[in-house]
Amino acid sequence: MVAVIYMILATAMFFWQDTYFLVGGIELSLKNPCALGILFLALLNFIVTARPGRTIVLARHTMVQMLPCLLPLFFSSVIWVVSVVEGAAITNGVSMIVSQLLAVCVAVATLYLFGGRGAWYCLGAMCLANSLLVIGVMVQGGILAFLQEFYTLLITFSAENGPLVQQLEINDLTFAFGPFLLYVLLNGKEVRHPLLWLLVSSFLFLAGLKRIAIPAVGLGFITAVIVRLLPEKASRQTALCIGVGMMAASFLYIVAIRGGLFPYIEEHLGINTMGRVAMFTNMERYYDISITYMGRGTGFERFVDWASGVEYKIPQRTLMPIHNDFLRMYLNIGFVGYWLWLWSYLMLRLRYWFRQGGKDAGCLFLGVCIYCFVLYATDNTIYYFYTTIACAVVPMACSLDAQADAAFDKRCQEWSAAGRRGMRFPKSNP
Repeated sequence: MVAVIYMILATAMFFWQDTYFLVGGIELSLKNPCALGILFLALLNFIVTARPGRTIVLARHTMVQMLPCLLPLFFSSVIWVVSVVEGAAITNGVSMIVSQLLAVCVAVATLYLFGGRGAWYCLGAMCLANSLLVIGVMVQGGILAFLQEFYTLLITFSAENGPLVQQLEINDLTFAFGPFLLYVLLNGKEVRHPLLWLLVSSFLFLAGLKRIAIPAVGLGFITAVIVRLLPEKASRQTALCIGVGMMAASFLYIVAIRGGLFPYIEEHLGINTMGRVAMFTNMERYYDISITYMGRGTGFERFVDWASGVEYKIPQRTLMPIHNDFLRMYLNIGFVGYWLWLWSYLMLRLRYWFRQGGKDAGCLFLGVCIYCFVLYATDNTIYYFYTTIACAVVPMACSLDAQADAAFDKRCQEWSAAGRRGMRFPKSNP
């Protein structure tokens, strides 16, 4: 019964991405009540069940997964207080971070309900919701027309999109399949029916094809496989070195943008950057490459139309987004905040997953990080709700049941030892 209720709520959550309602003049997504329903279901299950091992492990996982979300909130809070910003800016920024935290909580609730199998319940709900969208498009335009457009999409590598396929280009839902594909490819031995999951996920991943996601999955997979071939200690050290390189590369990328990278690309290489030159030029007056740069606060990008440079007093969701999450994070939380965010996102969590889950979990998380970093360099995915769920579920599900059993056994031994110490009688005086 729990599985049925979860699948209904999760499928609705993934299906109703772009359906909104108003509460007190605030626009909320219909997926949020579904997400809260999943949390309530897990809470009820927690009350009536005893899973101490799973609870202990997931509590640690949750703290590690939430830290990269909470650090921007801390730095933004300082910025908002010092800058004396209006309530609209605070509400806008907090709502973005709360959405991230809610996504992590949904991932944790899923894994508490089902253990390591929760990843496949989550992926199953994603596939079902996306399949309903595909069926709706087929009914609208016909199966043959859809297949023809899908074929054109693949052979042109998304350069030509027909009207039917365009309806399936849901960025958040498409990008969310990437971490699951990495899980199936890297840890297929832990998966029941891995080929089936791979085929279904790949089809839905390609149906909403985002060109950057293909090399992102490929690079994450290849890197993780190579690192996993190394001995345990060497693989951990190599992964940490790669993490340091990723941190440095992301910051140098911001420096290069400030130095005129994209005008150079357009003028000397003849590549159309799709309006990024004007966007990055309009951004220059809002940030500096300096250790003293404090930041503008989370969500500041919604106050400026980067295509024209016009600044608004209230946040606008319809403005041209910054297709660069590294620059967006730097703009929002400043120099110090950016480096601490990178450290919590990469180095702290890489160490944690190698220590907690071993080489398999550590290399899987490395692959997911590489996937995300490729997306962050060219898109605006860091606050995507579904992608955040997938990136949280996948590493936490890896070897979860074995970790929970080990944690429970360890705690039982501690309780037993404490009990024996408590039962010792003091020696009587002669």
